Amino acid sequence: MAQSHQYPDLSQPYNLASSDIERYRTNGHVLLRGVANDHEVQAYRTLITHSTDELAKSYKPISERDTYGKAFIQNTNLWVRDAGVSHYTLAKRFAKIAADLMGVTGVRVYHDQALYKEPGGGITPWHQDQQYWPLDGVKCVTMWMPLVDAKADMGTMRFADGSQELGYLGPMNISDDSDAHLEALIESKGYKVAYAGDMSAGDATFHSGWTIHGACGNASASVTREVMTVIYLEDEAVISKPDSEQRSNDLASWFPGLKPGDLAASQLNPLVFKR
Repeated sequence: MAQSHQYPDLSQPYNLASSDIERYRTNGHVLLRGVANDHEVQAYRTLITHSTDELAKSYKPISERDTYGKAFIQNTNLWVRDAGVSHYTLAKRFAKIAADLMGVTGVRVYHDQALYKEPGGGITPWHQDQQYWPLDGVKCVTMWMPLVDAKADMGTMRFADGSQELGYLGPMNISDDSDAHLEALIESKGYKVAYAGDMSAGDATFHSGWTIHGACGNASASVTREVMTVIYLEDEAVISKPDSEQRSNDLASWFPGLKPGDLAASQLNPLVFKR
């Protein structure tokens, strides 16, 4: 394993404007340009893509997968398995943005995920992230960063503006059913659908755990939409009692050894920013 000093330092703060914070809190999401520069992105992309390409070998051909499987190759908690990636996932720059957007004094990592949508990959159905997590009443935010330049038709993000106000809508796995149900809800509530559009490598969206969001398929014939995500939760959060199988699974996976009522602070949830 290469030494840590070979990886770009991601501790320098990002210039987050007050208008960015206002947009996030009003709409439940915000697009930020240039959160990481080309040099920084490419250094970590090499590690993330190598790991994800290896995982992809275990996947069936796209035509043989269900809707969720067609959406992306999903590679979780890379930071635990690769010391190089840990400098990205635990970066103070990203964590401070998360804390500032949520208006909290500190944040912990919940987990990271590489989400690689292959050429011809399918839609990411409408969904809420936090419906999977045993974290009711907890502020959470996901950073979603392309590691390559991504045109809108490669499957960049779309959001239902203001939908975070609905909170928990109940267990609803990412599927054709969730897509149809939430599409109807978005229409009935009159939420505007906002599109991230074309994004450069190192741009990032941040969205609340309750914001309804999704993405189109990857229309590119040859380019994979390479994305790295990091999920943050506010420090001092308490684990809630799971009310679904997926939340029970997440409790076991991301909070090992903990139970409802405990602080959400296992060895897999390091404190990455504190004022």
